[in-house]
Amino acid sequence: MLVPRRLEEVVIALPPLVYDRVVAALASEGIFHVDDPPQGIPGTIERSYRSAQAQASEKVSKVEQFFSLAGRPPYTAGGVKIEIKSWIESFNDYLRKYGELESYYEDLLNRASELEASLKELLEASAHIEPLSHIEADLKLAYRAEAIDFLVGYASGGAEIEGLLEEISEKYEAVAVADRTAYGIVFAVAASKGSSKKISSLLTQAGAVIYVPKEDLPGPPSKAYSVVAERRREIAAQLDEVVRSAIRRLDELAEYYAIVKAFASIFRILSSTVRSGSLLIIRGFVDVRESKRLREILGRESGGAYTLISLGVRRGEERIPSKVDLPRLLRPFHRVVEIYGHPGPEEIVPTVFMAVTLPLTFALMFPDAGHGLLVVLFALLYISRFSKDWAYVIGVMGAASIVTGIMAGEFFGPIASKLVGLPKFWEELGVEVPPYALPPYAVDHGLEELTTALTMRAINVSIFMGAFMLTFGTFLGVVNAILKGDREGLVDRALPRFLMFASVSAPFLVFMDAQRGGSVISKAVRELGGGDPFATAVLAGFIIGALWMLVASPIRELRHGHSPLAGLSHSLLEIYENILMIMGNLPSFLRIMALALAHSSLTLTVAEISRILFEGGLLGDVIGAAIYVAGNVAIAGLEGLLSFAHSTRPHYHEWFSKFYVG
Repeated sequence: MLVPRRLEEVVIALPPLVYDRVVAALASEGIFHVDDPPQGIPGTIERSYRSAQAQASEKVSKVEQFFSLAGRPPYTAGGVKIEIKSWIESFNDYLRKYGELESYYEDLLNRASELEASLKELLEASAHIEPLSHIEADLKLAYRAEAIDFLVGYASGGAEIEGLLEEISEKYEAVAVADRTAYGIVFAVAASKGSSKKISSLLTQAGAVIYVPKEDLPGPPSKAYSVVAERRREIAAQLDEVVRSAIRRLDELAEYYAIVKAFASIFRILSSTVRSGSLLIIRGFVDVRESKRLREILGRESGGAYTLISLGVRRGEERIPSKVDLPRLLRPFHRVVEIYGHPGPEEIVPTVFMAVTLPLTFALMFPDAGHGLLVVLFALLYISRFSKDWAYVIGVMGAASIVTGIMAGEFFGPIASKLVGLPKFWEELGVEVPPYALPPYAVDHGLEELTTALTMRAINVSIFMGAFMLTFGTFLGVVNAILKGDREGLVDRALPRFLMFASVSAPFLVFMDAQRGGSVISKAVRELGGGDPFATAVLAGFIIGALWMLVASPIRELRHGHSPLAGLSHSLLEIYENILMIMGNLPSFLRIMALALAHSSLTLTVAEISRILFEGGLLGDVIGAAIYVAGNVAIAGLEGLLSFAHSTRPHYHEWFSKFYVG
């Protein structure tokens, strides 16, 4: 779980009589990873299956596209048995058998592509018309006027566009009118015949968009916008029907997928087999836990007519494949890790740790129980349609936000929090403010004197998370070097870097207080310890780590018979890089505090606007409630997206860079 499974390298020799049965069994069981033929073994490689292997792999990719069209992850049907005549002949028979199914999905895929292209065009048209959608005049008639040239458009600029329109009016004796809308400036220009191209060029250069009515749409932009919206709804409905059609035959598709995957594996084995005399020889890898089962399969299918030679368990070699074994609850988080890279055969699998730190980091940035609930519902009702794994990951992150939201006393902002009695809940427990309350909470509850203390608490949480993850990351770098048997990397880089990072992080981890930790660092740097044992130890640890790193590379180069100067330049660069990382990575975790404060401040702002409106009678109550609901939904969407991005960044950049290669 914490490291990839250990794989045994084996060479299998079989007589031709039992070879096909063994290959079929190995392909269906899926426990044997075939590799290229072993070096130095005399014989010929059966290359005639290479093209069949490529064709089968292409079919696998195509079927996976069909699953994607249905919004489902690819899966194989169980109990599928392959009838064998000859491998190529059997494969072609199955292609013919499932040809109609493949054509069915090909047609759906083509139909979906056409609809998506049409939808994209409509979205572009909708965006082009929307700023003018309030205009009911028929612009086609205006543009066809024989006596004058007529232009309508819009721009985001304000005074600049208005000034340009005044210049155009004077220079071309035109009539120009402009109106400020939610989209910016909407303008209309009427000028003498033949001047439209020059006027259009001037406006376009200034960033304006000139509206050109489409032939297949009504002349009034308001009607054109309605027609486009209706067409979008129709195409969306057609796309939904395509997806439903794709789902209808998923059971058959799963059977076909099982068959083409099996043949892709079979042809991979066949094309990697060496024929030497009267023997057929295969080399590959098996999970050490499956080693006994592999021998049982070989014995059963060959009647004992096989030879297996174990080449042992390989360590630290890049050519060795890797297999990760994770509990079901953690597997979805491996999708996040694999965006960075699949674990190598001899390095820590960070999924176990990331399944804890990623939701925690997100939740600390996004502390609102109501907004966390929206994230959970978004994952369950929307994302689950496309990916169960991502729905699970985002659902867990939302659930974590529900917990931190309760700890922060936030539930859809301050007004709803008070309605459900969340602040009162903490008061009844004898707590003046919730454990993770932020400064806006104090402002809202008339506790302004606590804002500084709450700000410092948020800073402490951020810095503690950073200190922990950086120290833990460099420690995992030491573990990885040991697992890989990389003694030089362990001594030259991993250990001294861990010592440097651990020394700087120690005050923040021990005191859990950014001010006290910063005071220790200040004494260590500015006063060389200042008589403080802790500060002296921090300084000593950092200096020892830096000196260790400084001399390690020159000594290594000297041992290999090279000039130590090359190693010295490398060491100086390593020290410089690590100092920059320490100075940059630790403060980078203040993004936790920044996003949490931004989130809480936005909810407070929306609440204050709503409270003002609530004082305006029934109409004010309705508008205030609408703004409160819409504001919370907007904040949940915007801040949720930002918090997801900023919670993954420290993992990929600040943390993985200390130990993980992938």
